Amino acid sequence: MTNIIGKKFIFVRHAEVISDGRFYGSRDIEAHPPNEAQIAATRNLLPPKFNLYTSPAKRCLTTCESLFPGINCNQIDEFREQDFGDWEGTIFSEIPDIGKLSTDQLFDFYPPNGESFADMAVRVNFAIDKILAQTSTQDCNVVVAHSGTIRAVISRLVGKSALSFQVDNLSATELVFLIDSLVINYLNRNCN
Repeated sequence: MTNIIGKKFIFVRHAEVISDGRFYGSRDIEAHPPNEAQIAATRNLLPPKFNLYTSPAKRCLTTCESLFPGINCNQIDEFREQDFGDWEGTIFSEIPDIGKLSTDQLFDFYPPNGESFADMAVRVNFAIDKILAQTSTQDCNVVVAHSGTIRAVISRLVGKSALSFQVDNLSATELVFLIDSLVINYLNRNCN
């Protein structure tokens, strides 16, 4: 593929969480550190030099520190996962079934005392715009974050349909930001 002139971001979803069987959304829980093969597979997708950013969640910090030991992980609060309010920490079977909502409805849906995906997308993309303003086309930016964070950025290009994208643990997604658009070079590339 021909290189596209723009500002490159590679998003890496955090490693698999250590589940307590409860809904976690923005709740701060740990992840299993990536193993050596996962670390090598992820690092093989990246250029030798890059700016590194992460969500402040433990699962992202564990992933970031395992993948990039000795490199400063710049924590960006806006990259945290969607806040599901009263559902955080609830047993999955006790959460109401919202699978009947259309994509449009789901995008704007507020869990009780939580935030909508639309609100999350605004906060995430505000932080992306700040990074874009500070970097050049020669820079590569790596972000260790959540599936919701990655979908929020993709929503810049595809709108509400971003909720339809699967983002696996320890997968990489490369986006190139142009002056007035966004190019997806690859999506959900497995690093396991």
